Amino acid sequence: MDGLSSYPTEMALVLAKQWEQLEYPVELLPDSRSLIALLDVCYQASLLREEDAPVRCRIVYANPTQLNSFASEQSRPHVLTFAEATPLSPHNLRKLYAAADFYRAVLAVHTDDEGRLSIWGLVVTGTEWVNQVEGSRSGQVALPPNLLIHAIGPGHLVVGSGHQRVLETNQGQLLTDGFDPFRSAWISGRFSHVRESLLSRLPEPRSGEEWPTVCPSFVRDLAQNMVRRVLRLVRNRRHGGLLVFLPDGAHDDGTCERWLRFRIQFQPNESTLLYRGLMVRLMTRALEVARSRQLAVLTWSDYQQFRDAELRRFDDQLIDFSHFLADMMTVDGALILDHGFRLIGFGGEILGDRPIQRIHRATDIEANRTVMERADSAGTRHRSAYRLIDGLNQAIALVVSQDGDVRFVAHHNGQLTYWPYLP
Repeated sequence: MDGLSSYPTEMALVLAKQWEQLEYPVELLPDSRSLIALLDVCYQASLLREEDAPVRCRIVYANPTQLNSFASEQSRPHVLTFAEATPLSPHNLRKLYAAADFYRAVLAVHTDDEGRLSIWGLVVTGTEWVNQVEGSRSGQVALPPNLLIHAIGPGHLVVGSGHQRVLETNQGQLLTDGFDPFRSAWISGRFSHVRESLLSRLPEPRSGEEWPTVCPSFVRDLAQNMVRRVLRLVRNRRHGGLLVFLPDGAHDDGTCERWLRFRIQFQPNESTLLYRGLMVRLMTRALEVARSRQLAVLTWSDYQQFRDAELRRFDDQLIDFSHFLADMMTVDGALILDHGFRLIGFGGEILGDRPIQRIHRATDIEANRTVMERADSAGTRHRSAYRLIDGLNQAIALVVSQDGDVRFVAHHNGQLTYWPYLP
């Protein structure tokens, strides 16, 4: 492994530091030299093409004993060991990646007795892991906590421990200092009335029947995981997009007319409340399953473990709805919803020419600390979002740039603020 580039060297240093800070088992990482070599090969392979298709693959650093002992406790992942290991190199990854389909399998790599990295097996995970990573129910496919590298596109690596992301490299940047604003108190508070409204629409139990209650965070987790999937879909399409949540009632109180010019605006009827109806039906069925299991409270963790055909159909409908939102975000302009996910319109042009000179970048998840930045350092899509949120303080914008950068924009603590998003 001679001639290593400097970028994976820096990546390895950051990865080791993040891994330790997150208190993941350090023994699951290779030694420093091997870690640099592993990242270098994955990075170089991501820049290659095979028969005009980019190399996309997943690599797990683990020895056969670790993976076989983990797999023996469940039906998947299924581990296939090669009769003879092959050296890890960009060329060999290019030749093998088609057999190890990105969505269905992982190539297993470890250090051999002579200290060389080699590909020793194939781990079949199936495709259900995609739903877990993108925001659907987990529990379908568990992965060991070993180092896992996703080569998604040219120079675009996501590195983690099992399903948990540690860092991402994209467009020459190491993304480690972002936040997951979904975990913040401020964004949860903005949507609290939506959760209360949905819970109030659940059917009342018949007299004398005892039914589980719904944990307040259940609705939040379900909605946020759907939006996570939307963001991931838009990022992976490399087109960029803008999603705006307006205050409830904005579709008929003149807000849209003052601030937006739509390519397509929907008639404000029941069909635009597709999400609300789906959520109520899903929660109703989830409560029935929870009652059959004699649960007192329906939690997100419980829901993730349910195996029910009707709930699986609802899951599929949520996935379809996520793709539908992502499709509309790819149209030039903004996709506009209200806080209750009412579909208002897409291809929205944000009106007004008031210039925004400054914006605050949050340095913690609740934006208790911020750093002032020039607003014109961002692109046109970002500046449009800044202008809208500065005028409509209760709105929230999610801006996805073409290079995959995601920002949450809101008026918070009396100032225009954005949060870099790194789930």
